[in-house]
Amino acid sequence: MKKLIIFVFSLVLCSGVFASEFVSFSLFDAVQKKLVRVVFKGRGYSSENRSAHYGKCISLNIKNVSSQHLGLKLEAGRKLRCYKDTVQDMIVSRSEMFALGPGGSSDFTINAFCTEKNESSPGEKTVYNMTGMADGYLYQLVQLIESLDCQDNMGQQAVWVLTDSISPDNIKGNDAAKAKKLKDFVEFALNKIKSQKVGGVIYDYSFPDKTEKGFKITGEINWDMPYSGTVTLSVYDNKGKKVADIFTGVPYKSGFQSFNYELANVMFREGEMYWLKVVSEGQWLKEVAITMK
Repeated sequence: MKKLIIFVFSLVLCSGVFASEFVSFSLFDAVQKKLVRVVFKGRGYSSENRSAHYGKCISLNIKNVSSQHLGLKLEAGRKLRCYKDTVQDMIVSRSEMFALGPGGSSDFTINAFCTEKNESSPGEKTVYNMTGMADGYLYQLVQLIESLDCQDNMGQQAVWVLTDSISPDNIKGNDAAKAKKLKDFVEFALNKIKSQKVGGVIYDYSFPDKTEKGFKITGEINWDMPYSGTVTLSVYDNKGKKVADIFTGVPYKSGFQSFNYELANVMFREGEMYWLKVVSEGQWLKEVAITMK
């Protein structure tokens, strides 16, 4: 109770007004509406956090550039993308609330996990941008991790099961009950994804243009939406590692859908095969294999 009173009192001090005068937004929407400016950075290794890629590994500065008193929410499941392809992308793993008065600015630390095991960990100068929300089983996993308060290596291993295809047997820790819940969930998710995979892969032996930004792929992809929901279109290499998102979390209605895509990426390699995948709620709705010939 004492901690709750201190937290509420801190919010009032930060804004200078009562909570009823706050205008509430998600942090992502506030950025889109140009009400705030934000800077996400890695923290590297610190005395507070032993890891550079999980736990309180991201710093956040928020500047309220509006004339309003803002109540802001950063959701667990919000993705953070690094502008450097060689550095790990991240996903916010604990929801946070912030309150800022007009012109106010403050620094925070937030919990996040890495979603690219084989890339470099973020350093203190690594800058991130907010992108869409995770969807499907990854989003559900982050919610479970938050509810279990597993902001540690055990939670990180669970995330990598879904993002980097590591074995669920890597989920180990001091709390066997929590480890079992995480392992049970990711094994369930993997089995569902495998059973829902749609056959009939289309192979596109294309001749993509080579630009200063790398090979460029263009084309049209079609799929049937069995329900109304959000869709993510991504490119993976032949080992299952994500190369890039073309779009994430875009709402589509049920029925036949199509999208004209164009993407240039320095990660594309001549002669290699890549996979264009349409995913909704953890279900693979369409796959197109593209060879850089």
